[in-house]
Amino acid sequence: MSRNTIEGIKPYVDRKAADRCEPGISHAYMASLATALNHIAGDLDPAWLMGASAFAFRSFINQTFCPSAMSISDWSVLPEAVEQAGYHCVYIERLWNQEELEQERREQAQAAIIEGTERGSGAVVWDVYDDDWGLIVGYSDKKKRYATLSVEGKSSTLAYDRLGRNGIDILSVAIPGEPNDRGRDQIAINSLKAAVAHAEGKEWTERPAYENGLAGYDMWAESFDKWALIVGAGRGERLPRDLPDRVRYYADVHYSARCYARDYLRELAADDGALQEAASCYEQVASCLRPVWEQSPEVPRPDAELLRELADALRSTRVAEENGVTRIKEYLAAHGN
Repeated sequence: MSRNTIEGIKPYVDRKAADRCEPGISHAYMASLATALNHIAGDLDPAWLMGASAFAFRSFINQTFCPSAMSISDWSVLPEAVEQAGYHCVYIERLWNQEELEQERREQAQAAIIEGTERGSGAVVWDVYDDDWGLIVGYSDKKKRYATLSVEGKSSTLAYDRLGRNGIDILSVAIPGEPNDRGRDQIAINSLKAAVAHAEGKEWTERPAYENGLAGYDMWAESFDKWALIVGAGRGERLPRDLPDRVRYYADVHYSARCYARDYLRELAADDGALQEAASCYEQVASCLRPVWEQSPEVPRPDAELLRELADALRSTRVAEENGVTRIKEYLAAHGN
């Protein structure tokens, strides 16, 4: 029997991370994907999901802390994250320069969403909530509306004709399909190669306003330095009121990711010395980022010395991560990759 709402689907919560006073999965695409996959199969391993997808190793930085940095990348990484999780991905996309495909792709996406809903698979969709990722978990042809679920657990609806144009005019729909045949070893190698490529800036991003990889830490630290100069000179009255929220969001996403990078490398390491050292490096990375997360400024004009300390912590983070990437490259070279 067809059903038009996925029953019992709830936002995924990493309770072990919460017990360690860590943020859990904070990137909205990955949090939505975790929710969809956990509902399909249960017993989700968040470290494996974040590490296998390489989102545990990615960095997304904008010089003014624009939240859109978290999604400024080549979106081929989105369906690949599903494939790396062990599922084929039904993926439909339409970007800014493809206006002529708008109607066709929206209709393709609607058909895929309905098919996914009827087999119990939520669709991870761009711009469902507040210019960010969320889930479509149902539909009503009578009302011509989708049922939606945010990563925070908010339920709402979206009109069919707003799909792909709900504020930011881009369509991206990823739906887990049938299990694929990727083995654990292949997934691990794929993820480590992606981690190295990202660290070296080989995954696309929109420069110069945005930066990724190891260079992202430089931009992040420099932004704190500039902020410190502004408030130190008594010129902070024009700073955006939402600046602390933006900065906290960056801290959440990046500290969360590196905690999972640490845990993923521990899972992979076994008795391999290079990966054991890489895991130790990423433990240090997470430790360096923790004060950036814990002491994230709560007002637009914080103490300038705090900002300088956080900038220094980010520079230490870069050094530790660079060492970790070197160990990963050693592992790949030893295994013929």
